[in-house]
Formats: sequence, C-alpha cells, structure tokens
Amino acid sequence: MRKTIQKPVSVRGVGLHTGVASVMTFRPAENGISFLRTDIPNAKPIAALANNVSSTLRGTNLKNETAEVWTVEHALSALHALGITDLLVEMDGPEPPIMDGSALLFAKAIQEAGIKELENDRPTLKINRKITYSSGNIAYSAEPAEQLTISFEYIHKHPLVGRQTYTVHFTPENYLEQIAPARTFGFEEELEFLKKHGLAKGGSLENAVVVGKDKFLNELRFQDELVRHKILDLVGDLSLTGKNLPALKITCSCGGHKHNVIFAKLLLENSEDK
Repeated sequence: MRKTIQKPVSVRGVGLHTGVASVMTFRPAENGISFLRTDIPNAKPIAALANNVSSTLRGTNLKNETAEVWTVEHALSALHALGITDLLVEMDGPEPPIMDGSALLFAKAIQEAGIKELENDRPTLKINRKITYSSGNIAYSAEPAEQLTISFEYIHKHPLVGRQTYTVHFTPENYLEQIAPARTFGFEEELEFLKKHGLAKGGSLENAVVVGKDKFLNELRFQDELVRHKILDLVGDLSLTGKNLPALKITCSCGGHKHNVIFAKLLLENSEDK
C-alpha cells in the first residue's frame, strides 16, 4: 500500500555541505515524494525522481526549473525503508539538516508523526532477470531472489579501512537497527580540499565519522560503519526510481552516488511493468 504520515513533523539543523541552517518539515501528501523550497518565492515542488538529479558530487541533489535541494539521500533512505511513498518535504534552506550524520533521526521523526496507509498500491519494479552495470572497478547487479537483500563492498587504500563488506536482509526493522545509525564519513586529509571547494562547511565530529591518519577521530557505532553508510546512501538513491524494490539480491562494489543513480535508471529501464 502507498503510505504517508498522519501529521506534520519537523527537524532542524545545519546542512552538511552548505553549512546553512534549515528547518525540514515532513507533511502528509498523496502524490509521491517531493521537496519544496519554502524560502524561494513561487518555487515548485521537486519530485524525488532520478530524472531530476542535478548533481552527485559528494551527495545527491535534485532540481527543477525553479529550485534545487542538496544532499537529500539520507532523508530519502529513511523514507524508503519505512515504506513512505507520499510526502511533501518542505525546506526553508538549500539542504536538509545533517542531524547526526545518519538516517536514524529522520526515521524517528517519521515514526513520531505516525504512518498512515493510503488507498492505492505503489508500483513495484518488476525485474525478471539479472541486471548488471559496471564502470572500471565499480560493479552493480540485481537479480530476482526470495527476499530483498543488499550487499556492499567498500574498498579504500587507507589502512584503517581496507576492505569492508556488509549484507542486510532488508526489512524496516533490520534497516533501523543495522543501517540507519551509520553516519556519513570523510577522511581528514580531504577536509581542506572539500572546504576550499565549498563543501563540508557544516561537517563536524558531531555529524560525521572522520578517518584520521592513524586513527578514527571519533568513536565508531559499528566496526564496519563506513560500508553500512554506503548501503544507507544506496537505498536513498535507489528510492529515486519512485517504485518499491521487490525481492531482489542487490550487490554493489565500490559504488557511490553517481553510479547509484545510473543503476536506478537502469533498473527502471529494465522493469517489465513499463
């Protein structure tokens, strides 16, 4: 069933990349998920669909002819995992609050607002064969399975990271316990570069895991928190199909936002319900 929330609920804070304070308000709706910039006069809602992706540089941004929203993947991840299909997301700034760097507080806000079923079913992707995509060392696949599972392999040359792998049997309960708390992360050596290029202005040890030269600069929530966050991002980006994920075995090696969105479009192109 399509689902929305029973009442509006708001979260507030600064954006990860812009550093701009904003209030994000989730409101019940019945026409899909969309974002509305309330700080821009006459702005139109931006549908949370892959064709509206404007940038995937260090996050997933959406845009229409009137406005743009940055770094929406964490909120979208929580919404998709909880089965929310219809919602108006109002923002009085360019970027959602980063909160603690995870999707957990977005999920808690949705649970606080209460979930309400709507009358119609939401379309589901119909993938009847194995779909693959690769680019260099990056690889994705999705194939029919008995249940939805997502596996991710994250490889980095940093000795504290190396190779991390994780598989989640995807249910709302497993997502909330195993994936939602995993925070965004960055490497100490990159921070100066990022800020010089107008990114990570709102980042801090309060909302991101920072990998230092020879130690993590904050305490990890999971030993493999980095790869779990990669799954969190992937879920948010795949939600841009605008459809439910069926029972699939989804695997990804070394992917990121750009390729997540390409793969989401590929799944749409190969869905048998067109």
